[in-house]
Amino acid sequence: MIANQVRDILVPLDEYPTVYEDTTLHDAFAALQASRETGRRYRHILVLNQKEQLVGILGMHDLLHGLFPDYLRVGEHSRFEGATNDVANLARIWGDTLVEQSRAAAKHTVQNVMYPPKDIIGPDDPITLAIYLMVSHRTSMLPVVEHGRVIGTCRIPDVFQETCGVIFHD
Repeated sequence: MIANQVRDILVPLDEYPTVYEDTTLHDAFAALQASRETGRRYRHILVLNQKEQLVGILGMHDLLHGLFPDYLRVGEHSRFEGATNDVANLARIWGDTLVEQSRAAAKHTVQNVMYPPKDIIGPDDPITLAIYLMVSHRTSMLPVVEHGRVIGTCRIPDVFQETCGVIFHD
């Protein structure tokens, strides 16, 4: 039988990687790497303000994007002004200065690369709501918030495992 509520499968906040909004990318990389050494494989970090309120999320993609030099920024922050948008070749050029540029970029704070949480879920919400939000919004993690405070996360591997229990139940 599937767990009834999100609280049955949530990862408590004290077990999940978190940083503050003024944390450097370097320290965010370190926090995510340190969490992987505990045996759990996290792909996101929760970003909190000084009042311990959730203000953002950082995924591995966001952290790596934060290391890009200006000429590789894509989307609304693009600074490419060439005749063609040949960003793939620019990425090859980045290889020549990757180490020094990445170390310089790692000194910036996470505020420029984090994104605000789109969806949150409560601990008493049904697992089916978590499944719906994750699938329809193509996300793999939902912050779990109770009384305005983040208390943990609901992750797709845990939701998937619960679902497998239903599918393969004899």
